[in-house]
Amino acid sequence: MNETPRPQFENVEEVVRYQLSRRSVVGGGAAAAMAAFLAACSGGGGSYSDKPADNKPAATKSVQIGKANIPVPREQTVIVGQVEYTVFDSFNGMIPNGTPGGAGVELTTEPLFYLSFATGKLTPWLVTEYKYNDDHTELTFKFDPKAHWNDGKPLGANDFKFTVMLLKDRPDLFGGGGELKEFVKEIEVPDPQTAVVKFLKPTPRFHYNFISAIAGPPVGIMPEHIWKSQDPTKFKDNPPVHSGPYKLKQAIRNQKMFVWEKDPNYWNKDKLDVKPQYVVFQSTSKQLDQASLAFERAEFDVGSVDEPHAKQLRNTGYPSLVTTQFHDPNPRVMWLNCDPSRGVMAESKMRWAINYCLDREKIGKSIWPVPVPPAQYPWADYPTNDKWKNDELANKYKFEYNPDKATQLLDEIAPKNAAGKRSYKGKEINLEIITVSPVDGPEYAMANVLKADLAKVGVPATLRSLAGSVHDEKFQRGEYDIDSNWEGIEIDPEQIYTDWESSKAQPVGKNAAQKNKMRFRNPEFDKISAELAALDPESEEAKPLLAKALEIYFQELPLLPVIQTGYPQYFNTTFWKGWPTDDDLYEVPLNWWQHFIFVLGRIESTGQKGPA
Repeated sequence: MNETPRPQFENVEEVVRYQLSRRSVVGGGAAAAMAAFLAACSGGGGSYSDKPADNKPAATKSVQIGKANIPVPREQTVIVGQVEYTVFDSFNGMIPNGTPGGAGVELTTEPLFYLSFATGKLTPWLVTEYKYNDDHTELTFKFDPKAHWNDGKPLGANDFKFTVMLLKDRPDLFGGGGELKEFVKEIEVPDPQTAVVKFLKPTPRFHYNFISAIAGPPVGIMPEHIWKSQDPTKFKDNPPVHSGPYKLKQAIRNQKMFVWEKDPNYWNKDKLDVKPQYVVFQSTSKQLDQASLAFERAEFDVGSVDEPHAKQLRNTGYPSLVTTQFHDPNPRVMWLNCDPSRGVMAESKMRWAINYCLDREKIGKSIWPVPVPPAQYPWADYPTNDKWKNDELANKYKFEYNPDKATQLLDEIAPKNAAGKRSYKGKEINLEIITVSPVDGPEYAMANVLKADLAKVGVPATLRSLAGSVHDEKFQRGEYDIDSNWEGIEIDPEQIYTDWESSKAQPVGKNAAQKNKMRFRNPEFDKISAELAALDPESEEAKPLLAKALEIYFQELPLLPVIQTGYPQYFNTTFWKGWPTDDDLYEVPLNWWQHFIFVLGRIESTGQKGPA
């Protein structure tokens, strides 16, 4: 008998929709539907890749292999060139500077589900299924009975309950507070593999907190037996007890290197058998010529080269370079601090003046490593996000580079004093712009362009590139006016808006824990966000609320989207082959995403031996 589909939220065809039309567990049919949908959206290629790059030049030269400075056998190791690391003895991801970003921790950390933006496939991982009750006041997860932590202890429903209940009342911790506090009443554990979440009010999207869709999930599960006796603001979790296919072998501070070793007792080896015995993440040289030379000598397998140097390699017939395009779901943005303590920044007219000083076309064409389009919405321009656009509002609140309009607004709120300096409430304006990007990085260059254009309309600003730990502290504490950074996109607009609610705006000087880092406050916006939280975002009831929330956003501008971002990824085939390509984008190719473990499960050794 055919069952008539019921209008629900999880149409896994996008992960943006909520619960399958049939209230059933996640399964292969859902994943297949998702894959088919995304394939259709992306022109039949099943990926969000840009147009294929010319990465198959004629091989007219040989590779002069250099000796990689690593403590493990080269031919058994994938070496990833990454950012400047400053944290080496802590892996606590719940606190600022508690864990090194992009250092390979992602290879050890697993979510309840993976969603691949390369293939559209939704894969249950730590859990085998989930199910909401009819009125979305209860959610049941079934954990895989095989799952265990890398110290051999079982992983299951009790760990889930411990994590959620710990974070629920801790908005000072990353992943804490927010939806956990707003919706979770209690969690029952009838058996070691079953967790039943009972809600304070209906919610159709709670499971999104546990899907690794972009980089990693909002909430990662922690082992209760490790954390239950620890202070989460001080515990370093070193070495990290996680569940992934790799374990930490060593962190070498003086070489800015992390060495991860394949876990022989990995619980899910029947589904994922990673090929390299070791993966090394190492900070690359700050000198681009030197870093690129290390790639050319096959001292790195991933990264360590930028687009200008990669172009040189292609033009000279270098045989081992694979360039893979991927459209990152993370627009580059300017975070604007709306707190009254920041003076003129609390004025929406000031934020609009800054917006008129942003030359997005210039930034997209000349600053990003590859040409990219300007951004107006606070989400990526994926086909699956088109439904959230509102052309009428976008035209009404048009984003344009217009210094004259900026000047008009500034003359209203911050006229020039007798000394010719713009002042607000008797105090001369001087904005503080920060970024985590190095001075040769694109985010710094974007901020520098903005700084120059602000100066032309009479707004002086300082611009500083800050080391990761210093930047994170100032950013989370609200000690900035403008931050040139990335946005961090969720799955539908409400997941963005809920973080901007007034209740999550900490005073300047207090850690925001990733929530409302702009200190934005708007009671009407709060009310709309709360209503949207209980609705199918594609329902008729949600449409006027989404439109109103978007209009308030355009009016207030707590965040300025600047450009969409294209990410060319560079792989060396000297030691390993089978990397994702534009023709075969079988997985997200970004090494700082949790999904990179599936790349490591697909590549194969070429048999090349390392130099003696």
